Amino acid sequence: MHRSLCIPLPVSAVIRLYNRRMHRLVAYAHGGVHRFVVNQPQMVLGSATSCDIHLPFAGVGPSHARISTEGAVLTIEDLGSRKGVLVNGKRTREVTTLNVLDEIRLGQVALLVEDVAPAPPEAVTSSFTPKSPAVTITPEGFLEHLAGVSRWVQSDSASSRTLESLLNAMLEDFGGGVIFLFQGEEEAPSIKFVVASEAVWLTAGEAVLSRIQEAEAETEDRQRSGAQVADIDGRRTWIAHHILHAHERAYRFVVALPQFENESWSPQAGFRTLGDLLVLGLVHHVGQFQPIVFNQPEQPDLTLAPGLVVGESPAMKKVLEQLRAAVDPPVNVLLRGETGVSKELLARSLHLSGPRRDGPFVVFRSAGASEQQLEADLFGAEVRGRSGDLEREGKLLEADGGTLLIDEVDTLPITIQSRLVRFIRSGEIAPTSGGSPKAVDVRLIVSSTGPLEALVTRDQFRVDLAYLLARLTVDVPALRDRREDLPLLIQVTINRCCHQMAKRVQGIAVKALESLVRYPYPGNLPELENIVRRLVFLCPQGRPIDASMLPEAVRLGTIKGLVPETRGDLDLERLVADCERAAIREALRRTSGNKSGAARQLGLSRNGLAMKMQRLGLAEAAAVAKR
Repeated sequence: MHRSLCIPLPVSAVIRLYNRRMHRLVAYAHGGVHRFVVNQPQMVLGSATSCDIHLPFAGVGPSHARISTEGAVLTIEDLGSRKGVLVNGKRTREVTTLNVLDEIRLGQVALLVEDVAPAPPEAVTSSFTPKSPAVTITPEGFLEHLAGVSRWVQSDSASSRTLESLLNAMLEDFGGGVIFLFQGEEEAPSIKFVVASEAVWLTAGEAVLSRIQEAEAETEDRQRSGAQVADIDGRRTWIAHHILHAHERAYRFVVALPQFENESWSPQAGFRTLGDLLVLGLVHHVGQFQPIVFNQPEQPDLTLAPGLVVGESPAMKKVLEQLRAAVDPPVNVLLRGETGVSKELLARSLHLSGPRRDGPFVVFRSAGASEQQLEADLFGAEVRGRSGDLEREGKLLEADGGTLLIDEVDTLPITIQSRLVRFIRSGEIAPTSGGSPKAVDVRLIVSSTGPLEALVTRDQFRVDLAYLLARLTVDVPALRDRREDLPLLIQVTINRCCHQMAKRVQGIAVKALESLVRYPYPGNLPELENIVRRLVFLCPQGRPIDASMLPEAVRLGTIKGLVPETRGDLDLERLVADCERAAIREALRRTSGNKSGAARQLGLSRNGLAMKMQRLGLAEAAAVAKR
C-alpha cells in the first residue's frame, strides 16, 4: 500500500516554490519507476513508513539518508546506514552536494537527480502519492521509456534489466494494458512477443486483432499504422498498431491501453518507434533462437541458476525478494510448493549467490527408499569389504563447504529426523555403523510439497526440526498462479526444443497461446515442457504452432471437478447446479475475476451470469478469483 504525505504549506511557501525550479528524484527499483518531488528543506529517505520518501526495497535502511535543499543547492547525507550511500558509484559518509543527473544508490535502489519546472501556484501541493494504477505518463516520460528500450537493444545480453520489466514499467505509467508483436501479415499472425500488466490481457490478442481488422474492413484500406478506440472485454480501450518489414519478413506491433485518453497528446508515433526497436532487438539483433527476453536478474545479489526462467509475475517477484534476503546471512530455507515448480533450481540459485558458491551443491532425495538406505545415504556408513571395513561417505560429508538440498523432507522417517537434529546442533556426523565423528560445515536447504506444521500436529515430524529447517519459508507458486509468466516460459521452451531438434518454427498462433495460457498445468513445468516439445515435433518446418496441434485436454480446457460426484443419488437438479458452479468458478479463474469475460466464455450475458451467481451462492467468487 502506498502512503501519502500531506503537510499544509503557507501561501508564501507556495509562491517561493513556484518562483524557483525544483528537484525530483527518479527511483529505479524492483517493480517499476517511482518519482519523488523534493519540496521540503529536509527530507529523510528510508524503508520506514515514517520517512518523507518511502523506499520499501531491499538494502534500504529504516532511516537511510537525508536530502537537504538550501536555495538551488541540493545535498545528501548518510544517516549511519549499514550499506552507506553511493553517489555516482563512490561511497560517501559526509554531506555531499548533488548535481542534476547524479546517480544515488541506496541498497538496491538507484535514484537519478532531475531538475523540473514546478507546477503553477494553484496546482502546487505537498501531497505526494507514489505509483497508482491511474495514468501518470507524460510525453517526456514516454521518451524516457523509449530511451530505456533503446539502451536495452544496444546493450544486448549484458543488459542489467529485462525487456519485460522495462515494458511493464511503461504499461504501469499508462495505467495498464498489453503489448503484442505478431509475425506475419495474414489474418491469423503468430505471436513473437507479448507483455501485459494483468494476466487477463494475455488472452485478448484475438479480440484486439479483430477490432483492428474490422476497422480496416470499414475503410477498405490496409493501413501501415493506425489508432482507434474500441471496446475490449467490456473496457473502452485505446488501440494502436503498426506494420513493419525487416529481412523479408512482416511484423505487426499492437498496443492496447484501457486507461489512456489521447485527448491532449497521442503516443502513436512513439509506439511505431517502439515496434521498430522490438523487431531489431528481439528478432534480428539477438538471434532467431535466443530467449525473447534476457534472463538477467534485476539485482546483482541473486544469481539465477542456468535453465531457471522466472518472469515478471508478482508471485515470482516475491519469491526472488525472499531468496535475496536469505543470501547473507545463509539461514536454513524451506522451499514449499507442488512437484515440478523448479524448487531445485531455486535452491541452486541461492547456493550460487552466497559465499559457498565455489563449494559443492548436493541433492539428497528422501522419497522412495528404505529407512536404512536413507540413513546410510545421508550420514554415511562403514561397509565390510574383502580388505577390511570401508567408509562410505554420505551426502552431508559430500556437501562439506557447500550446500545440501534435502528434497521432500516431509517424507523423512522419525529416526532420521532425530539424527538430523543432532547434526544441526553439533555440526558433527558419525557413520551409521560407527566410527569417529567428523565436523561438517554445510548449509541446509529443504523442500516439501506441503506445510510441515500439519505433519507436526499428527506427530509425523519433529517440531524442533521443523523450526531448525524453516528459518525462512518460501512458498513457490504453481504455474496456474503465475500465468503472467507463461508466454515467456512457452517461448523459451520452444526456442530450446528448436535447438535440440534442429528445427525452425515460426512462432505460435494466437489461439494456441491463449489455450496454453488458460490450461491449469497440474504437472507444472515438466508438463509444460512435455506439451511444448510435442508441439514443436508436430509443427511443420517453417510454420507457426497451431491450435489444432494442441492435446485435447489443453484445446478443450478440461475443467477439474466439472462432472460432480453422484454420492449415491441421481438428483438431477443438484447435479446440474454443481456442474454450473464448477463451470462458473473456472471461467472466473481463467479471466482473473472479470465477469464480462467469464460470461462470454460461458455463452451468457453479463446479467445472466450475475443472476446465476446469485442463485448458486457465488456472489463472492469473482472477488476471490482476482486475488
